[in-house]
Amino acid sequence: MNIVCDANIIIAALLGSRATLTIITSQNHSFYAPRKIVDEIMKHRHLICERGGQSPPEFDENLDALLVFINVLEYGKYKEFVEKSTVLLESRDKKDADYLACAFSINADFIWTNDEDFSVQKLIRTRTTQQFIDQQKM
Repeated sequence: MNIVCDANIIIAALLGSRATLTIITSQNHSFYAPRKIVDEIMKHRHLICERGGQSPPEFDENLDALLVFINVLEYGKYKEFVEKSTVLLESRDKKDADYLACAFSINADFIWTNDEDFSVQKLIRTRTTQQFIDQQKM
């Protein structure tokens, strides 16, 4: 399966979510994210360090380790889908257009997110972590 990860999934893993970490590191799926995910996560670095009880160097090491399991796509790989994605997300969070465009570019099976903003569009399925786990049990 080709799956696009939203930033909130990576943040959950950085905060120690065992379920999220297990899924990402299982190597049963191909995970993707737009390059901007790194900038988005770095904006929350201080808060993640504080909540996760880790130093900035530990955070950097943990983020680098997680990104080994995720194919980070440069903007050029999905830019042709950004305008369409922006329209599909209507007036919702415009920064999420990159994730949707990334999903279109790799023909993703779904976007893994705990953010409801993606639910306004119906072309790419979304799954929360719990839905992902439930699907694996079937």
